[in-house]
Amino acid sequence: MTNPRLGLLFAAISLVMLGIAFAAVPLYRLFCQTLGIPVPRVLVGTAAHPPVPSATGDGTRIVTVRFVSNVSKDTPLRFTPLSFAIRARVGEPVLTAYEAQNTSPLPVNGVAVHEVYGLGGHAGDDMLPYIDLQQCFCFELQHYPARSTIRLPLSFTVRPDLPADIHTVTFAYTLFRALPDDPRVRPKNKNASQELTR
Repeated sequence: MTNPRLGLLFAAISLVMLGIAFAAVPLYRLFCQTLGIPVPRVLVGTAAHPPVPSATGDGTRIVTVRFVSNVSKDTPLRFTPLSFAIRARVGEPVLTAYEAQNTSPLPVNGVAVHEVYGLGGHAGDDMLPYIDLQQCFCFELQHYPARSTIRLPLSFTVRPDLPADIHTVTFAYTLFRALPDDPRVRPKNKNASQELTR
């Protein structure tokens, strides 16, 4: 003989657990934003790029390069890469850019920091030693006028000595509001061009 109250209790518990499962991601996002932790955002383009073989032995090695953007919670900027993923030939220069839009009525100074990591046998290792940066907005003080969009160029070459088992390199940038005498800001490279305003 079944107890209807016990059945209702199990149904209620099941509904509560289902609700918690659906609320986990928004609650995590709220938790991160409340503590000022940048919330990871992986944006995927319309077409997925499957990993390609790392080395062909004839100088035509191609790797996938992905671009990720994050913004700290107190920074009123929208920050996105122009391309989310590209296929790059090792040893050849690549030119791309990120865009930052100031959504506030006041100007903002910002600074971006980056991490470059790889997927493959050395997954998680710092890939920066295998990247030649010709132009980068990282660790530079940038001025974002009110209600404007700034294009931030990024030019680099993946070095031929990239470990053979790495098939994907990810550039992950986080944009912060700059502090007075911000220790993250490095002296500007004389060869780096100014950002382009659109």
